[in-house]
Amino acid sequence: GSTGQYFSTPTAVFVAFGTPPEQRTFLVRSEAGEQDLSKLADLDALVNAVARGELDARLGSEQLRAIVGRSPRVPALVRLAVHPLVAAPAALLLGGGPREALVAGGIGVLVGLLERLAERAEPVARLFLLLGSMVASVSAAVAGVFLPDLAVQLATVAGIYMLVPGLSLTTAMNEIATGHLVSGTARVSGAVVSFLSIAVGVAVGGALVASLYPEAPAPVVTPHRGAYWPFLPFLGLLVALPAVMVLLRAHVRDALPTLLVATCAFSAGQLTTPLLGGALGPPLGAAVAALVLGAGSNAFARITDRPAALVMVPGILLLVPGSMGFRSVASFLRRDVIAAVDTAFAVGLVAVSLVAGLLLANLILPPRKAL
Repeated sequence: GSTGQYFSTPTAVFVAFGTPPEQRTFLVRSEAGEQDLSKLADLDALVNAVARGELDARLGSEQLRAIVGRSPRVPALVRLAVHPLVAAPAALLLGGGPREALVAGGIGVLVGLLERLAERAEPVARLFLLLGSMVASVSAAVAGVFLPDLAVQLATVAGIYMLVPGLSLTTAMNEIATGHLVSGTARVSGAVVSFLSIAVGVAVGGALVASLYPEAPAPVVTPHRGAYWPFLPFLGLLVALPAVMVLLRAHVRDALPTLLVATCAFSAGQLTTPLLGGALGPPLGAAVAALVLGAGSNAFARITDRPAALVMVPGILLLVPGSMGFRSVASFLRRDVIAAVDTAFAVGLVAVSLVAGLLLANLILPPRKAL
């Protein structure tokens, strides 16, 4: 029976109870943590149970604290094992071939080990993006010395695929498009800082290897895909999705609908892009893929009465233009301003297209709840 007003940003929540002039306002500081889809699903089920009167507020609060304080259900060794299962398929999704996938998988193992170290040492955690990108850059550059046909930059990006803040960028564009200007601007700023940290780490790692191996061949830009390269992205998707769900700590029962919806969305984007062609092909293909993903996720939410994010987040991670954003910042660091601006514009266009597709999906088939 209380009247409440709420204002949320990525690092703070303002809650006001009552009506002026007796209104009381509280500020709750929050830290940006890792995404945990299993906790999201359990919290949503708990809120529904309290709303239906199956649980009172006191018992609901106790269960809420238990869910929030619950340790991760995925063992650390399992998370370490799936890192290469994300990095290697990411190389295929980005247009690479078997060489890039092999090197990216090795980088994924190193990044996973660094993540475990960051969980135990706060200084390492604060520099995780910088150190992880340096490790990836050095590893890919050294591999390029022994594998002359290796696309070093692509292998580097694939190795740190889960570190690139493409999802944050798309979420920020979505919040700005829907009028949440403060939160959206904050997320854009955070994504830009993350891109800069990764790009600086990659540049430092590349310069270090170049100083040690000055006779190294020039890096390959276009990877050698082989005769069956059109099927490699789909193979990468089928391998990467379960691994991404493990890293996001999703429930096992959500694996099949996520795989079905994400595969349909990815296929729609892959088929639409060459049909449209030209400069508008990639953004319109991204919009179609986001439309299919959003509609499928909303259908899942309406059928199961569970959050659409459980299906949408793993799928959108494989559609967001995070690697393009990294290439834009890397071009700035190389002082190739024209290429950097061109890539940055393409990133913004694809991000806006993804948001437009998701908004259109919410218009065609709206979910039953905001999540």
